[in-house]
Amino acid sequence: MVTYEEKVLENDEYTGFKFPQILHFPVPNEVLEMEAIDENAFSSKKSAFFMKRRIGRPEPEDEEEERQDESSDDSESGTEEEKRDQQDWHFWECFYFAFRQLLFSRIWILLLQFAAANYFGDRRRTDGFNLADRNKEPGKSVLGDLVVRRALLGLRRWDAQQFLFVADNGYISEHSLAFFPVYPKVINISRIVIHEYMKGSLGWSFPPWVITGILSVAVNLFSFHAAGLALFMAVTMMTRNVKQALLAVSIFAYNPASIFFTSAYSESLFFALTITGFNVMLYAVRATSYSQRVIGTWIGTVIFGLSAVVRSNGLLNVIFVVWYWAAILLWEPEKASERKRKQSRKVFRWTDPRFSRCSLVFITLVFIVIVSITFFGPYVYMSNSAAEEFCEATPRQDELVATEKAAWCRKPKLFGIVRQYYGEIQAKYWNVGLFGYWRIEKIPCFLMMLPAAILTVLAIKSAWVHVFETKRWNNIWVLLIRSDHVLHLAPQAIIMLCAAVFVINAEVFTRLMFSSSPLLYIFIAQYIDKLTQGNTMGNRLWHYTSSPGILPFFVFRRVWEEGWKGKALYIYILGYFIFGTMAHAAWLPFT
Repeated sequence: MVTYEEKVLENDEYTGFKFPQILHFPVPNEVLEMEAIDENAFSSKKSAFFMKRRIGRPEPEDEEEERQDESSDDSESGTEEEKRDQQDWHFWECFYFAFRQLLFSRIWILLLQFAAANYFGDRRRTDGFNLADRNKEPGKSVLGDLVVRRALLGLRRWDAQQFLFVADNGYISEHSLAFFPVYPKVINISRIVIHEYMKGSLGWSFPPWVITGILSVAVNLFSFHAAGLALFMAVTMMTRNVKQALLAVSIFAYNPASIFFTSAYSESLFFALTITGFNVMLYAVRATSYSQRVIGTWIGTVIFGLSAVVRSNGLLNVIFVVWYWAAILLWEPEKASERKRKQSRKVFRWTDPRFSRCSLVFITLVFIVIVSITFFGPYVYMSNSAAEEFCEATPRQDELVATEKAAWCRKPKLFGIVRQYYGEIQAKYWNVGLFGYWRIEKIPCFLMMLPAAILTVLAIKSAWVHVFETKRWNNIWVLLIRSDHVLHLAPQAIIMLCAAVFVINAEVFTRLMFSSSPLLYIFIAQYIDKLTQGNTMGNRLWHYTSSPGILPFFVFRRVWEEGWKGKALYIYILGYFIFGTMAHAAWLPFT
C-alpha cells in the first residue's frame, strides 16, 4: 500500500488548502517514518552543501556506481578547494562554528554596551524603577565598582533592575510580581552557594549585590550558548538542512533583540528551555518503542512547563505540547514484522482496525489530565507562592512596599486553584489592555516592532505555502507526525502578533518573537539559503567551519545585491544589533 505522501504526489490535480478536507482522516492511513537526524547526515554524498555538485543530483543506486563516482571525484579534484568540497563533516565541526558565532557576538555586545553606558552615563535615566542600584554606595567593593558598576553597567538597564531586585530581595513590591521567578531564583541560589563557599573557605565574601550582578550576566551567557547549540539541532530536524541550521544559529547570535539575551533579562533562559523542549519532543516522536516516546514527550512537557514560569508567554508553549502529544497518541510505528520496505512507516490508529477507538479515547483522557498537571503545575505553584509571599509579607519600614495590600490579594483564586494578579499588575503599571497602547505618543513603539511584525507575517505565509502548496499535505493529522515543516509554530506567532498590536506594549514584540520559537530564524535562513545556491560563498560547509567567527556569517554579497529586500534585512538585523544595544545601554527606550 502506498503512503499518504506518495498518494498526494501522484495526484496531478492541484487542490491547495481546503478546510473540510484538512480535518478528514488520512487515506491511505500510513505516512513515511522520518528519522530525527538522517543517517550519516553530514556525508559529502548527501547534498551540494557538502560536495561541489549540482543541486538535486541523484545518489548512486548501488555500491559499484558509488565507488566509481568516488574514484572519478578523486581524479578530478586537483585543487585544495575541490578536495575540501568532497570531505565528510561531523557534528562537532558544526557545533564549533556555532560556538564561535555565539561567543564573538557576546563579545561585541559587551563592548557596545560598555561604550554606550560609560559615554552617556545616567544622563538619560528615566524615573522608572531603580532600587537595585539605589543605596549601593561606590567604594565599598573594588570588584563591584570595576565590573558591575563599570564593565557591566549597560546590562542593568530598564527591566533588568526589576530582576536584580527580586534576586536579592524577593517579591516585596507589587509590580515585581510581573517578573517571573525562575531567572532571579537561579541567580539567588547560585549567589548563596558562592557566598557560603567563600565564607567557609576564605572567611570573607563579596557583597551580595556584586555576586548577583556578575551572576545575572553569567547565567545568561551560559543559557545563550546552550540555546544556540540546541537551535542548530532543532532547525536541522525541522528543515532537514544543515546549511539552514548553521545560518539560523548565526542569525540568532546577532538577532535584533540580542542585548536582551545578555543583560539581566529572562530571554536567554526562556529560549534555552523552549528550544530544548523542541529537541526533546522531536526526538521523542521518532523513538521506536511506545514507552520511549511517552517518556520522552513527558520530559519535553516538563521542560515546556518550566518555560512558563520563566516568562508569561511560555504558557503559549502549551500549543506545542498538545501538538506533539497528539502525534504520540494518534500514530503508531509500523511493526518490524509488517515492514515491507526499507523505510518504515507510521499508522494512524483511529482508522486502523487493530486499535480500539474506545481504548484510544480513554487513554487520551487520562493523558490530558496528566499532561495538564505536568505543564500547568509549575505555573500554578509559582503564581500561588509568589502571590502569597507578597500578600502575607510584613511591609518593610522603607519605601519598598505599600502598607496596604493590593485588591487582588482578597480575590478568590481562578477555578479555586491559581491566583489572579498578572493581568491586573500589567494594566496598573504598564497600561496593558485592549487598545491600551493606541495613543499618538506610542507610534514610535509600533514603528519599532514593524520589521519584526513584517517578518512574522512573511514567515507564517511561507510555512503555509510550504505545507499546502509545495508538499500538498492538506491533512492536519498527517502534519502532526511530520517533523519537516514549521506550520505548527504559526499559531503561537499569530497570537503574539495580535497581542502586540492590540493589547501588550508594542515595543516588546521584537524580543518576544526572537526568544519564543525558531520560526523567524528558519524563515530568514531559508531566504538566505535560496539566494546562495550554486558555486557561491556560503554554499559549502567548509566556508562556515573555516571562518574565524569574529563577524556574522550570514552576510553575503549575493544577498546584498539581490535588491532592496536583502539590504533591508541586513540593515534591520545589524542595525538593531548595534544601535539597539547602544540605545538600551544609554537608557534610551529600546526595551
